[in-house]
Amino acid sequence: MLKSSRIVSTRFQEDVASLNDTPGMGMNASSEQIPQHKEQLGHKEQTQLTWRSWVVVLITCFAQMAQVFVIAGSGQNITFIARDLGNASLAAWVIQGPLLIQAGLSPIVGRLSDVLDRKWLVSMPPLIAFVGAVISATASSMSTLIGGGILIGVTLSTISVVQAIPSEVLPLKYRAVANGAGFVGSGVGGIVGSLGAGKVTSLSASGWRNIFWMQAALHGATCLGFVLLYHPQRRSDYPRLSFRRYLWAIDPVGSGLFILGTTLTLLALDWVDIYSWSNAHVVGPLCIGLISLLAFGIYEWKGRSDGIIMHGFFQKSPNFALATFALAVDGFIFYSAVNTVVPQLTLNLGFENNPFSISVRQLSSSATALVACIPITWYATRYKDMKTPLLVTFAVFLAATICYALIGPNLNAAQVGYNVLVAVGQAGPLTLLVAVIQLSAPHEHLSTATGLAFSARAIGGAFGSAMLTAIIQGKLKSSYAAEVGKAAIDAGLPQSSVPDLLGALRTGTSEALRSVPGGNGAVIASAVNASRWVYARAYRLAWSSIVPFVVVAILCVGFLESVKEAMTDTVEASVELEAKAAADVSEKAV
Repeated sequence: MLKSSRIVSTRFQEDVASLNDTPGMGMNASSEQIPQHKEQLGHKEQTQLTWRSWVVVLITCFAQMAQVFVIAGSGQNITFIARDLGNASLAAWVIQGPLLIQAGLSPIVGRLSDVLDRKWLVSMPPLIAFVGAVISATASSMSTLIGGGILIGVTLSTISVVQAIPSEVLPLKYRAVANGAGFVGSGVGGIVGSLGAGKVTSLSASGWRNIFWMQAALHGATCLGFVLLYHPQRRSDYPRLSFRRYLWAIDPVGSGLFILGTTLTLLALDWVDIYSWSNAHVVGPLCIGLISLLAFGIYEWKGRSDGIIMHGFFQKSPNFALATFALAVDGFIFYSAVNTVVPQLTLNLGFENNPFSISVRQLSSSATALVACIPITWYATRYKDMKTPLLVTFAVFLAATICYALIGPNLNAAQVGYNVLVAVGQAGPLTLLVAVIQLSAPHEHLSTATGLAFSARAIGGAFGSAMLTAIIQGKLKSSYAAEVGKAAIDAGLPQSSVPDLLGALRTGTSEALRSVPGGNGAVIASAVNASRWVYARAYRLAWSSIVPFVVVAILCVGFLESVKEAMTDTVEASVELEAKAAADVSEKAV
C-alpha cells in the first residue's frame, strides 16, 4: 500500500515543470508531490454507495433545476415581459446576459474548483443569483432587469462544478447515470419554469415578476442544500500552494483572453439586431473578440500544456473535441430554437394565444424528453455504448428540424408532433455528450473539462439566438408591414389606417384590433392571416439555417471512439465515510 501511495501523477509532474519554467513560479516537486486517482492509491475495489452519495446527486439535480428555470421561465415569456416594460429591442439580453456570464466564466470556475475547493465555489454563487433575482423582480426598466439577470448568470457558471460533482461521487461506469440525473433535474426545471412562469405571467401584465421571486427561492434553497448536505473529502489531486502558484494554476492569461473574447464576440452578435454589420458597435467588439479568441487558442496550444484547455484532453482520443463541438450545436438548438423560437412561433402562428396555454403545449416536448432520457441512460450504462444512442437522437432531431423548416399556420396539430421529435432528439446529447467529455479528462481537470463543455454549449446558444433573431427580424423588417398592409387594404381597410392596424397587431389584443378605424371582421381576419404567414416564412428560414449544423454534429458523433474501457467501478471522489477514511490513511502514508 505504501509503495502504491507514493506513485506521482505524470500530469502533475508536467505541471511542476511548467511552473518551474515560469520566472518566479518555481516549485519544490519533491515536497509537493500529489497522489494520483484513488485506483492508484489502492482503492480499486468498488465503493459501497449509501444515502450520502445519492443525497449529493439529488442536491446537484435541484441546482440544475434552478438553473434551467432561469432560462425556461424568462425565455418563454420574453414577449410579455417586453410588452410590460417596453424597450423590446433589448429584451433578448434578458436571456443573453446570463448565458454570456455562463459562457465566459464556466471554465474558470471549473478550474478554480479543481485547484481550490468544490463546496464553496458551488454554494456561494446562488446567493449572488438570489440578489439578482430580487433586483429583477422589482425592476422598473428593461436595463435594470438585464442587470439583475447578469447577477443571476453567476450561478449558471457553476454548472461546471454542479455537473462534475455527481460524476465524481458515483463510479465511472455510472457517468451516463450521473448526467442523466442532471438531465432529469434540468427537465423538471424546464417544466416547472414553463408552467409556473406561464401561469403567473397570465395573471396580469406584471405577473412575470413572480418568475424572479420563484427564482430567488430556488437559488436560496440551492445554497442551503450545498452548505448543509455536501461534505466532500479533502482534495488530494493538488498540493497546497502559495497564492502566486494558485494564481498560475488557474491560467490567468488564458482565462483573461477567453473572457474578453467570448464577451466581446457575443456582444457584437447581439448588437446586430440593433445596428448594421458595418456599424462600429458591431465591427469593433467583433474584431477584438475574435482576435482575443484566436490569441487564446494559440496561447493554450503553444503557451502552456496545462492551461484551461489542457493538452491531455486530446491525447487519448478525439472524443473531447468532437463531443464539445456537438454539445455546442446542442446549445444552439436548445437555447435559441427550442427555448425561444418555438414559444414565439406558437404565439405568432396562432396555435395558442396566452402564456399558460403555450406552457401547457410545451409539455409535449419537456415531458417527452424526461421520459426519453430513461431508456437512453439505461442503454448507455448497460452496454457501455454512448455513440449509438447519440447517433439515433441527433438523427431524430434532424428530422424535427426539417419538419419545422416547413412550418405553417395550417399545421397546428402537427406542431405538437414536431415537439415530440425535438424532445427525443434533445434527450441524448446533454445526457451522454457531457459523459463522453468527462471520461476524456483526468480527474484533476474534471470540472475544468465540464466547464469547457458547458461554456461551448452556452456560446452555441448565444450565437444561435443572435443568428436566429437576426434571420427572423430581418425577414419581418423586409416584408411584414408591406404584406400585412396589402392584405388589409385588399380586404377594405383605408390606407391611412394601416399604421394603426400594425400597432394593434403588435399589442396582440383583440380590443386593439377592433378599435382600428375602418376595420371590420373581414379586414382583421385577412390581416391576421397575412401576419401569421409572414411569421411562418421567417421561422422557416431560421429552422432551415440549423440543418447544416445538425448534420455536422452527426458526423462528429460518428467519429467518436468507444469509452467502454473507461467505464469502471472506480469512484474518483467519494463522499462515503469509509472511502474518506481510506483516503486519509493513504494521504498520511505519503
